[in-house]
Amino acid sequence: MNIHIERPYVRRMDLADLPEALALDTECLPRPWSVGVWREELRSPHSMYFAIEEEGRIVAQIGLKFILDEAHVMTIAVYPSHRRRGYARALIQAALDAAPQARAVHLEVRPSNTAARALYESLGFDVTAQRPGYYGDEDALLMTLNLRAARRP
Repeated sequence: MNIHIERPYVRRMDLADLPEALALDTECLPRPWSVGVWREELRSPHSMYFAIEEEGRIVAQIGLKFILDEAHVMTIAVYPSHRRRGYARALIQAALDAAPQARAVHLEVRPSNTAARALYESLGFDVTAQRPGYYGDEDALLMTLNLRAARRP
């Protein structure tokens, strides 16, 4: 049975979510973060992490780091079994809503990740630079969303 959720419930993450964050990272990312990096990020006053839960289990997560009046998406992951349900879009929107002071949001994406690139472009992100060798096996595209322009009435 397929269940369609109109608006997934997005909540803030904290240190208690560390085991699930690590599991999601390990499943979804080729170079998952260590326990130490996750612990530091979840404790940082300059970071904000959000999750989507289903049946008591985190199935998607996003993290932002704030530097002055800019935000940087540090990580975003959705279990493969939960993709194509709007979860990444909901997480990005929740992160943007939680950062009203930010004038821009940046993120890196693999050029080969066409699904993610299409999502980011649909949200108004533009490619602003290329980071050679960023992923080791592939460059990264730096994509930026100008929030001042996006928030104009």
